[in-house]
Amino acid sequence: MGHEGNVTVDEGVSTQGVRTQLHFEGDSLIVQRSYDAEPHLEYARQAREATEGKRWGEGRLVGHIPPAEYARFLLIRDNGARQAAIKAWLRENSQFVMFEKYLKR
Repeated sequence: MGHEGNVTVDEGVSTQGVRTQLHFEGDSLIVQRSYDAEPHLEYARQAREATEGKRWGEGRLVGHIPPAEYARFLLIRDNGARQAAIKAWLRENSQFVMFEKYLKR
């Protein structure tokens, strides 16, 4: 039998910066994970500016992936599949890209 009201349990923020909340809605349990991307976006912006004009191999950074996102890529065992997943993620989240030419390869 389900609970009459909705209840949320906040488990707090992990060391990777991920907040986990459990939402009990009737007979359903919804797990919500989120993180504050703003510090990561700011880091990417600053690093992009700092490496502007550098070429590949001169310290140019390709992009920045927040730890919470990167943890998912570490689960992909095949290196080629992992690299493809990272490139796809950077294409979808271009504000984290620091070297545009990387995406064209």
